[in-house]
Amino acid sequence: MGCSVNAAWYPVIVAAVLSSGCSSYGAYPVEWGGLSASPGNSCPSLAGEFQNAGERAVPEGGSPQYSPPYLSSYFLADIAAAAQATRVRITGDANAELMVEALGEGASLEPRILQRQEDYRCEDGWLLLESSRWVAEQVSGFESMTYRFRRANDGALVVQVSASALGVILVVPIVGSSTEWHRFPPVESGSVRSVRQ
Repeated sequence: MGCSVNAAWYPVIVAAVLSSGCSSYGAYPVEWGGLSASPGNSCPSLAGEFQNAGERAVPEGGSPQYSPPYLSSYFLADIAAAAQATRVRITGDANAELMVEALGEGASLEPRILQRQEDYRCEDGWLLLESSRWVAEQVSGFESMTYRFRRANDGALVVQVSASALGVILVVPIVGSSTEWHRFPPVESGSVRSVRQ
């Protein structure tokens, strides 16, 4: 059985990764083009407006996913409401703070302000968000998620999603991990109100 990670559904991560007790690592898809560079230790620029529903590159041996990843789900706690958005606007200078807005007819969430060092950090040209928690749904265990953000040369927002979990199934300890890539194209200018960088 393959391992896979759906960034938005934490209980499923533990159940899928731990129940299979395996690891699955995907390389960055070359067909997505090059990644932009950030000078020195500065944070990458994420400012822009992106499609909320993206595409997923599933690693070899990973299970196929039939629903797209949602960019808003990385930032907003109400996952179901976040998935209603059609696009996501990110503004601000990542070296200080960012504002994330879920936009669209079904989006009714308040914007979220993220502070550097408090909510995210920057490392080797990537912006990192991390989370971890104990769960007791389907499988008892501890999970850790890391999301690494960077712009591609074509303007798309690329996210590396890494998950690791340690749990117990019928008193048997199991460890699993997975890495996959998500891509969110920029919203075409003219289709919606343009974003000022």
